[in-house]
Amino acid sequence: MTRGDSDARWFVAVEVHVRSSAARPEFGAGERLDAPGVAQLESARLRGLRTAVLTRDRAFYGDDLDWLVDHWIDCDTGNAAAIAAAAGSLTGVVAALTSSVDGFSGPAAAAARALGLRGPTPGTPALAHDEAAVRRALTAAGIPGVRWAEVSAADAELDAPVGYPCLVMPVDGGTGWDVGLVSDDSELRAVAARHRARHCYGRALRPRHRLIVEEVTRGPRFSADGFVDEDGPVVLAWSERVMAAPPHHTELAVTATTQPPGAGVADAVRSWLAAVGYDFGPFHVEFVMGSGGPRLVMFRPRVVDAGAHHCVDRVSGVDTVDLWVARLLGERPASGAVGGPVGASTQMFLTSQVIGRVRAVSGVRDVGCIPGLVVAEVFTDIGSPAMPPTCSRERLGHVLTVGETPEQSRRRAATALDTICVEIDELVPA
Repeated sequence: MTRGDSDARWFVAVEVHVRSSAARPEFGAGERLDAPGVAQLESARLRGLRTAVLTRDRAFYGDDLDWLVDHWIDCDTGNAAAIAAAAGSLTGVVAALTSSVDGFSGPAAAAARALGLRGPTPGTPALAHDEAAVRRALTAAGIPGVRWAEVSAADAELDAPVGYPCLVMPVDGGTGWDVGLVSDDSELRAVAARHRARHCYGRALRPRHRLIVEEVTRGPRFSADGFVDEDGPVVLAWSERVMAAPPHHTELAVTATTQPPGAGVADAVRSWLAAVGYDFGPFHVEFVMGSGGPRLVMFRPRVVDAGAHHCVDRVSGVDTVDLWVARLLGERPASGAVGGPVGASTQMFLTSQVIGRVRAVSGVRDVGCIPGLVVAEVFTDIGSPAMPPTCSRERLGHVLTVGETPEQSRRRAATALDTICVEIDELVPA
């Protein structure tokens, strides 16, 4: 430790939310976009805090974050007592402790409470990293929802208690792993087998190998992103989400505005947050607008994924990550979002339609002249495998644009995506 460390104020992150970026400099155009976890550390640094990251898989991060992290601590980040002890070993004062990563928000909240720090109430369904627990809480609160059941991925005779077609997902999934729209027992068992073979989500986080199967609710899919504190929940942006066709269930495009998609949805969001006991911090909820009204399909106690959270910032005029850091410290946000507010913002993904290997990439730098372009990136590299995405990590790239209206923002994103060419040598089955 250096002289003056006894006066240091620490911002402690339990693991860090990172993201894919351009594989090469020439595969990117526009602004630099940070993932929420990275932006959180930068915001803390700008506020004069030192930063510490607790992790049980230091190799996962390489050296990409060393410029932002003052101190790495090896720690069982799934254990609240271990987190509290590791944070307490720092010389100085721990000012805030949180996690931006699915699976660690619960232990982080419990550790923060033990240290007398601000954060959400621990031990609630909101922080269980368990979509089945979320659905049970909604049922207990008398909130209408889709028909669903929890099943074991190890069941050799697995079928869908809710009938077919149905949506299947891990209770503790992230990044869209092992999610699918299935139409019969064989397809359901194939998804279960794929999930059963998965032994780790990353950062030494192991799957529980339990699945949710739920009825398919027909209707457009939306999300709400906002923040909860002592004054209650505030929705900062509403987004329309376009999903891939069955059997895949990955996002193809997200368009954010400040306009709610229908009457009563703000009340529905408040009821969902209350039912799961979430009372402090950022939230991301996804829902389907069916014939019976909005039905919750996903809850996350954090800022939405990288790229989409910039869409939220652009339309709301709020830097959501800085808001998070400020409220953890009991302070006011430093400033609004760069470039906001705007009428609409779209993130659109580049995907493969075939299984093969990337031969060439072109056109990325050509999109820089498109009005409203924020960023364009190709994540894959020459020689890398390509396939229709079964999760977000298998997407080839993305573009992000802004516009005065949703239609203008989407047109600009589509134009940028059409300008980028990723050539793939298709693998022909033997």
